[in-house]
Amino acid sequence: MATSIGAPRVGASPRPEHVSASEHRRFALVLAGGGARGLAHAGVLRALEHEGLVPAAIVGVSMGAIVGATYVLNPNWYRALLAADVASIPGIARETGEQRATRLRAILASGRALRHLLLRWGALTPARPAIEALLEALTLGKRIEDARIPFAAVATDLASGRRAVLASGPAAEAVYASSALAGVLPPVALDGALLADGCYADVAPIDVARALGGGAVIAVNPSAGVPSPTPRNGLQAVLRAMDISVQHHALVRFDQADLELRIRLPFPIGAIDFSHQRLCVAAGVRAVRAQRAEIAAVLGSPASEPATV
Repeated sequence: MATSIGAPRVGASPRPEHVSASEHRRFALVLAGGGARGLAHAGVLRALEHEGLVPAAIVGVSMGAIVGATYVLNPNWYRALLAADVASIPGIARETGEQRATRLRAILASGRALRHLLLRWGALTPARPAIEALLEALTLGKRIEDARIPFAAVATDLASGRRAVLASGPAAEAVYASSALAGVLPPVALDGALLADGCYADVAPIDVARALGGGAVIAVNPSAGVPSPTPRNGLQAVLRAMDISVQHHALVRFDQADLELRIRLPFPIGAIDFSHQRLCVAAGVRAVRAQRAEIAAVLGSPASEPATV
């Protein structure tokens, strides 16, 4: 595997047609994780482009890495993301709540979920080849170095517990590592590291984005406005407690950005529930529109000229 782990390419410059300092201040985007909710990032990017705002760099975590890598490598990124056939991946389907509950009850009753956890890497272990193929298609089989603007994906090394910044090598491999949920998907073994979802080590790597983009940092939080149901059993209580822990860590990290774009969703959406992808995308668009004034304040021209946003 050729993917490198280490510092991002500090100081790399985007192509002139993408960012102009005379129009607005340079900025980098942090696209945080959030499972299927992270498709809101596509709406954010679409809305920013509509406003004439293109980032100088992108750092993605988990679903944010998938959306970000597709954006910087695939000219038809928006269409590709919305057309991605996740329903063809084993274990991931566009189901109603009742259909999903019925399937989960059947899996739990048969003991398959426990066997996958104890004997394999997780419930979606058999789906890994299909997921990797989908990521190859989204990123057109390119390397991170081929990106039109600097990009990095962030993963967690389960061996050392440290953050891993993936800024070169095959893009599909990097974004798979960044989004491999522990206990759900197998991690990636690379150079002595065991890489899994980046959210565990750093849900919002603001410092990486600031070094990579050389300007302001706007961080997109797809889990900021997600309603949380009250736990009704022990498993739900454990999962909710973990979620609270991640959210408190996120508060500290997002506070380090120049601006946090908060995504508001009308109801809870599970990490692998892709049945509401257009709702998530629309929420991303609304977030940009709702925070236009804050974006304009952050991206004022570094010179004395008025910003164009």
